[in-house]
Amino acid sequence: MARETQARDRLLEQSPGAGKAARKARLQGMSLAQRLAILTAIMTVVLIGVGAFVRATGSGLGCPDWPLCHGQAVPPGHQEAWIEFSHRFVASIVGLLVIAVAAAAWKYYRHVPLIVWGATATVPLVGFQGLLGAITVVRELPPEIVATHLVTAMVVLACITLVAVAMWMEDERHRETVGRFREAARVPGAWALAGLGWLAVTFWVGGYMAESGASTACSGWPLCSGGVLPGADDQEITHMLHRYLAGAFVFFVVPALVTAWRRRDQLPWARPYVAALGGLYAMQVLVGALNVWYTFPDPLTVAHTAIAASIWGVLATGAALGFYQPYRAAAARPLPRAEAPA
Repeated sequence: MARETQARDRLLEQSPGAGKAARKARLQGMSLAQRLAILTAIMTVVLIGVGAFVRATGSGLGCPDWPLCHGQAVPPGHQEAWIEFSHRFVASIVGLLVIAVAAAAWKYYRHVPLIVWGATATVPLVGFQGLLGAITVVRELPPEIVATHLVTAMVVLACITLVAVAMWMEDERHRETVGRFREAARVPGAWALAGLGWLAVTFWVGGYMAESGASTACSGWPLCSGGVLPGADDQEITHMLHRYLAGAFVFFVVPALVTAWRRRDQLPWARPYVAALGGLYAMQVLVGALNVWYTFPDPLTVAHTAIAASIWGVLATGAALGFYQPYRAAAARPLPRAEAPA
């Protein structure tokens, strides 16, 4: 299929009239697919933020059944039901967007296996996420399922981010740019990938902590009730484990920032990447401290999760830029003069 696509592109380039029109339509379709994937990634972050709002307001059981709410398609008038239902509504939008991205991948990037199958695999992954949501409601918010639900949302975000980056890198208009930074992006990409692994564990423990009631187990920050180590209480241990993991994350963030900044002349995306990752991390540390000092008010709780999801998205972008190999890199090389169309 890839060879057929490349051969077709060559023929179109040799046909002045129809070739230009077809190429323009193809490039417009690719741009549409890229924007759709970026929109889906943004909406996934919004969905994660709405989920945090549901948890912060104690509205997780505002709709005690699933997929209906109190047996109705439209929830009743009380606030908790509408807050919980808003999460389901945004989740439905994200699900439709994921399906649309998969359709666009098959239409405009069929020659790139990773894009096609990555976008396609995200569809059942979102379905699994919905199943976890249903189990969460039916089993009345068990902490381990809530934490897994959060991490699965992050995996969805990583997958759709990879698809978006791959679509951008496969666009023939970006071939020259991609060729310049591919090798230089390896080391920052490796640190971003390692950071994602560490952050996944931090997210799971944080989700478990929030739902198990351990968020307020430690008074004060950065110490736990005046001590570096937690007491024998299980909730204090859970709370401080999350803090330790979050604190150790700096050993991934700093190398990711430094290695990208040192290559800023080779990487056209290094400056915005460093600004986004560094700024978000600083904000996250501050918001985490404010949450403890002010006993987890709803706006700060939502901001803490939304910023964390944004950090995850930035790292996923860095990892994709560092390791994705353009499938059509060979086709990007100019034809020898003897083979060039007249």
